[in-house]
Amino acid sequence: MRKYNFLFFIGIILLFSSCAKKNKFDIDISDSNLKIEIKRLDKDLFAIDFNDAPNSISQLKENYGDFFILYNSRVLNLGNSNNPAYPEYLISFLTDYSINNIYEKTMLVFQDITPIESEINKAFRYYHYYFPDHKIPAIYTFIGGFNQSIVVADSILAIGLDKYLGSDCDFYNRLETPKYMQVNMHKAKIPTDALRSWALTEFVYNDSIDNLVNNMIYHGKIQYFLDAMFPETPDTLKFGFTNQQLEWCIKNENQMWNMLIDQKLLFSTDYMTINKFINPAPFTSGFPHESPGRAVVWLGHKIIQKYMTRHPKITLEQLMANNKYQKILSESRYEP
Repeated sequence: MRKYNFLFFIGIILLFSSCAKKNKFDIDISDSNLKIEIKRLDKDLFAIDFNDAPNSISQLKENYGDFFILYNSRVLNLGNSNNPAYPEYLISFLTDYSINNIYEKTMLVFQDITPIESEINKAFRYYHYYFPDHKIPAIYTFIGGFNQSIVVADSILAIGLDKYLGSDCDFYNRLETPKYMQVNMHKAKIPTDALRSWALTEFVYNDSIDNLVNNMIYHGKIQYFLDAMFPETPDTLKFGFTNQQLEWCIKNENQMWNMLIDQKLLFSTDYMTINKFINPAPFTSGFPHESPGRAVVWLGHKIIQKYMTRHPKITLEQLMANNKYQKILSESRYEP
């Protein structure tokens, strides 16, 4: 009987040991005092007094600084807000029938963004833990007439709320937005999309050889970064895959890898080839239609996981600074 009890307790120890390994990103950030308040240009812009537009615009400039300049030039394409004709341009935008419909729908979906703000705050607390010397951006929300999902600039991270109105939003059907894109146009995607966009500008792709496998590993690093920022978030949300698509990747890991090898695609430097594998798509080119677009990024993520398992002393900061993709592949000893 004692023997069985001993084996039972050994089993418990192994179970907890296994759980500890699985939850390697479960870091205690409870003592972090980092707090980001998301500033809502979407609300403030549509609340301006048309009868006193110059003063209202001046207040927006003061409150939103560089982002207001960026919003006018890069999102709305209205030009310089110092232009005497600018108030007329802005009012024309704000009184447009379609834009007002978008605004009303946005307010229905995003009247309160507290849960999103909380998720983003938590993610940036993890970010500050892993990258203490990196800047924390000011974060804004806006309506852009479906022009931009996320806008990133120096110390600025801005979210186009009208790109996240819900996968079944009729606006997207009228715009003929592809269904594979609509699947991820919902509010739960905002935190991971925001941190992914920030990571793409903070940790840029950098290699003298621009081939497919290097891009796979680079984007695999970005996904691994998201693992650390969102340790409790399911992979489906971080990758933007459905449950069925994720299951397909798991079941077909070996076949995907062998296909890339057999077709001599891993080291292809052809720009079009790289884009069709790395960019969003209804399915991955050359793979069955059941596959998700960017399935090779999932493979890149697996390579990074193998690499980090084999090198447990490498920090996340060191990984993100490492642009020697071929060396990462070699040292991962990846074999699906």
